[in-house]
Amino acid sequence: MWSAIFANSEVADFANTPTTVAQYAVTTTTGDQVVTPKKIGNTFGSSVQGGATVQSAFEVPKGYGHVKLTLKNNSNYPVKVSLSHSVSNKEYISGVTISPRSSLTWRSIDEGYSGGVRSGSYILQWRGSDYEVNAEFAGVAASTPGDL
Repeated sequence: MWSAIFANSEVADFANTPTTVAQYAVTTTTGDQVVTPKKIGNTFGSSVQGGATVQSAFEVPKGYGHVKLTLKNNSNYPVKVSLSHSVSNKEYISGVTISPRSSLTWRSIDEGYSGGVRSGSYILQWRGSDYEVNAEFAGVAASTPGDL
């Protein structure tokens, strides 16, 4: 199955399973201009349910360090979310609270990572305190901030 994401696409499918997006690098000539599409690495997302503390994971491929995540809390209770890089343990989101029945959008460029984040595996940790986590996330990794 092949998917395409365009530079102005919004990530809205929270139930999407991890999928690598293939986009052929086709160069088109129009008049005197050469148009080369930007690379968009992958999209990812998952439902997150279970106990009071649940983890989920995703990958950022090399060359695609500009990341946009949408984190959604589907429960009636607040949930705290942290994001860390698996190998380096660098924490990008540190215990941010998402209110009941609401969502949060995180962009690496907005958080001061103008050069992007590290490639590799990332862990999202969801903590519902005394309540079970019922959440979901969706994201996209791109080669340039403008592709988010």
